[in-house]
Amino acid sequence: MVAQISSIGFPVPRVVSNVITGAKQSPATFQPSTRVTLSDASDEINAIYNIGAQKLRTSTTSSNSQLAYLMSANLHQSVSVSFQGLGKALLLQLKDDPNDFSSAVASPVDVQVSGDNDKAAAVALGIVTQSGVKVSVSLSRQQDGIVAQIQTSHGDLDENEVLAISGLADAFQAALDGLSAQPPVVNIDGLTQFDNTILKSVDLNTDVRQGNDSLQSLNYQSDNVSRGLSYKDSSVSFQLNTDLSHPEVLGTYGQQIRALSAYEQQLDSASFRGRGDKAQMDMFKTTFRAMNSHYGSNEIDSSQKTIFMSESDKARTYQSGLADFSASFQQAETSPNLLKKDEKDTFAYNFSQTTEESSNSRGELSQRVQNTKSHLQASYHEALDPTVPLSLGMLVQSQSYTYHQINDEISSQTVLDFRKGFLATVASSKTTHNMELVKKYVSGRLVDENRTPYDNEKTHQLQLKQFSF
Repeated sequence: MVAQISSIGFPVPRVVSNVITGAKQSPATFQPSTRVTLSDASDEINAIYNIGAQKLRTSTTSSNSQLAYLMSANLHQSVSVSFQGLGKALLLQLKDDPNDFSSAVASPVDVQVSGDNDKAAAVALGIVTQSGVKVSVSLSRQQDGIVAQIQTSHGDLDENEVLAISGLADAFQAALDGLSAQPPVVNIDGLTQFDNTILKSVDLNTDVRQGNDSLQSLNYQSDNVSRGLSYKDSSVSFQLNTDLSHPEVLGTYGQQIRALSAYEQQLDSASFRGRGDKAQMDMFKTTFRAMNSHYGSNEIDSSQKTIFMSESDKARTYQSGLADFSASFQQAETSPNLLKKDEKDTFAYNFSQTTEESSNSRGELSQRVQNTKSHLQASYHEALDPTVPLSLGMLVQSQSYTYHQINDEISSQTVLDFRKGFLATVASSKTTHNMELVKKYVSGRLVDENRTPYDNEKTHQLQLKQFSF
């Protein structure tokens, strides 16, 4: 039987350097980068804002009565939810007329939604086909109205391209509806499932602002070699990157599902330890799963006995099965203690996976190393009496509490050594460095300070049976 060694560790991390005795040479064959550079979407968003609805209306009319009706109906909604049904309708418009399209509906003078003064929203969806045709879809809502546009460049769409793009209509609308929900949801799962034999890339940028201040933004990019996403609102920000350029590291579908579930448990554990916001963490977990799904797998023929499993398949069983990635999550800090503004409530968590390979002088795979890291930094206030809600006011009588500061790091490493094309040894290690500082205050006076460190390192090596050569 092929034993499995867990490569997913949960607490938090520092990179382990040369802790495995089986590592003989530094990686050379590939060093996949999980850092995807997200394009600066501000210029594109600003260009969309600069298109005034009144100006477009003077030169543009819509032949799509359903779209015009939706635009008019959305003018009576708040700015943050002003694209209901419009994203889907725009992409479906391509099926009827795959040419450039623009329409604008001006706001009636008597329409003013409460709380929307000086608010605006913009959406830019960019799709590039494998043939090089670029389709730009834009929506904007400002005080003067709603604008919708489709522009095509670098060629004409063929029938299959039109079908592939319009097939994203529901996914596009789901993404817009998720962002306007309360609490918001980053729903890009459908956008990760485009037909990459026809479409080369899909980019989505959204923005909601009031005056010059951005209230919410999403930047998402996906192509055949990488995915990248950043999200920010007044309460939370996070970034995720996935490296799809090395499909050879992918495991089976079942292996990937188990790894994703394990990482979600890790996120729940970190959120519980650092008192993170559950709703925000749930949004992040949903996004993490979407960013690390639907990118293929390497399945093992179930008819084959384990003893006849290929060396590549055997090696993958000791890895996570996921593509390399990096992810970071940070909540907006708060200062709940009126008398100690420097005591912040914070929560930040980041984690990643990287895989590296090296070859011998004959060009044969000699080693594959997979590293996972995680880092939790958090601080929070807690009432001394759990039955009494925490209320830190200006009176010293309210200043009885504990203040927790957490700094946890975990790293794990799995090293696969190959000899003459066969998997020879599997070595794993896990290093944990946890630290928690707790200060106890009674009526504003520090009465106790306790620092709790925890350090641990585990290693394991498995020698596999070798065949005679």
